[in-house]
Amino acid sequence: MKAFINHLGIQLKLDFRNKGTLLVYYIIPLVFYVVMGAVFSSIMPDAKETLGAAMSIFGITMGAVLGLPPTLVEMRESGTLRAYRVNGVPGWAVLLAKSLSACINLIAVAAIIALTAPLLFGAGVPGHLGAYCLTVFLLVFASIALGNLIGVLSKTQSATTILSQAVFLPSLLLSGIMFPAAMLPDALQWAGKIFPASHAMGSLSTWAFGSGPFPAANGIILGIGVAGGAIALWRFKRISRTA
Repeated sequence: MKAFINHLGIQLKLDFRNKGTLLVYYIIPLVFYVVMGAVFSSIMPDAKETLGAAMSIFGITMGAVLGLPPTLVEMRESGTLRAYRVNGVPGWAVLLAKSLSACINLIAVAAIIALTAPLLFGAGVPGHLGAYCLTVFLLVFASIALGNLIGVLSKTQSATTILSQAVFLPSLLLSGIMFPAAMLPDALQWAGKIFPASHAMGSLSTWAFGSGPFPAANGIILGIGVAGGAIALWRFKRISRTA
């Protein structure tokens, strides 16, 4: 356990020293949040209520889907994964350390947005804080699972970019982050349900900011995370043995 904690600490330091990782995890999401927060609060006053939630979902999805996969491919291409295997570090420990490091960074950026949105833009404060935190945590879990899955399925950085964008852009456009999902045609609304961001936005709107019961959407988010994580771990173990 001590060795794993040391490994996690090293991974966190590597993430903070990596300019590309910081750009995707923090700088771009926070700049986008400030700009869009100012725009939405001016031209769409009704969007203020869930502004913090929407921008948190954006930051989590972007960091996990665009930031995590390239690092996994880079480990394989640079021989780092082979070095871990030669030194007896199991593949699951490598994947878990990267996932926990990403989790810490994504929760941090989501917390920054959630805490500052009411102060900067008059965004609504969730009436059920526990419901808000649970949904955000489930989204982080599912998004990291998808990020890992993209990373282990991609053989090159260019393939990683294509797969990441194929998940990120629909998550952004079909989830209700930028505009209410009800404005979309029925077919696109159903297509959006493939992505955890859509379920998270619906759950936060009706549960954390509303008075609805525990939403089934959270169970779907959890299911996506478990399925994606299991496949990613299985694939990563195979890659680790042949790297």
